[in-house]
Amino acid sequence: MGLIIMQAVLSLFLLSGGIIKLARVPFQVEHWSHYHYPLWFMSVVGILEIVGALALIGGIWNRYLAIGSGVLFVVLMAGAIHAHLFRAEQPIVTILPAAICLILSVIVISSRF
Repeated sequence: MGLIIMQAVLSLFLLSGGIIKLARVPFQVEHWSHYHYPLWFMSVVGILEIVGALALIGGIWNRYLAIGSGVLFVVLMAGAIHAHLFRAEQPIVTILPAAICLILSVIVISSRF
């Protein structure tokens, strides 16, 4: 039951992040400019987050969806950590949400294998 709750919370968090990116909410556009990535890439990441979040919900019933979305989120969150620390040169505290999502994604992957 705990894994199901964790998957649901993780998927809702990442779904909201994907929607914010696709909607190009001003604060997200400002953050993205610090990463020095083009805005079209923000849309790609937003789509991947939405698709991955939906797959993670489906992963409650299908372990392959859970594993696939977990792998996707590990890659995305590693990229987010890299963007915060190396591209935007932000303080380490800024990686906490991405680091937590990365850890939860690894737990999903390992528990579904």
